[in-house]
Amino acid sequence: MVKKITFSNQHSTIEDIEAFYFHSEKSSSLHFIETNSFFIGYSKLELESELREYKNSLDRMCSLEVLAMLEARFKIDYLLRCQNKRRDTLSRKFRLIHKEKENRASLTDDILLAWKTIYPQYKKELDKFQKALDYRNWLAHGRYWQPRHAPHISQYDYLSISLLGSEILKKMDLIEE
Repeated sequence: MVKKITFSNQHSTIEDIEAFYFHSEKSSSLHFIETNSFFIGYSKLELESELREYKNSLDRMCSLEVLAMLEARFKIDYLLRCQNKRRDTLSRKFRLIHKEKENRASLTDDILLAWKTIYPQYKKELDKFQKALDYRNWLAHGRYWQPRHAPHISQYDYLSISLLGSEILKKMDLIEE
């Protein structure tokens, strides 16, 4: 018997994250103007550098949020397919995984692998997501190390992550509560 999980319903949506990103970016541009008294004594170069740093932080923060949201969506889908005992092939595969690992199924080694096996037409998007998870791990663990795949990590920004998230959510039939 699959134990029911109580979901918090506090996970973000891609639309929430997008709105936050664009509102923050727009308001930061207004904040970092030369006439703001907070920045008296800053040179134009210093002000531009400060704004660039702020936007880089916003970019990383929102990228992390999108990737965490995608992880949550896949985990919720996995758990609901197990709890609801759906009869499709993917749900049956998930129940086999759940028998062994219960709620501790690995996102990459179990859940995404099952998706790729059952739905090979999504392999391209799922592979991109799996690579983006390296970026998420680097962000989530404080960026204190130089990634072995530095060029790989540097290819990501908020817009590329957001587009990937939108593409996955649009194409794939992830179950929601």
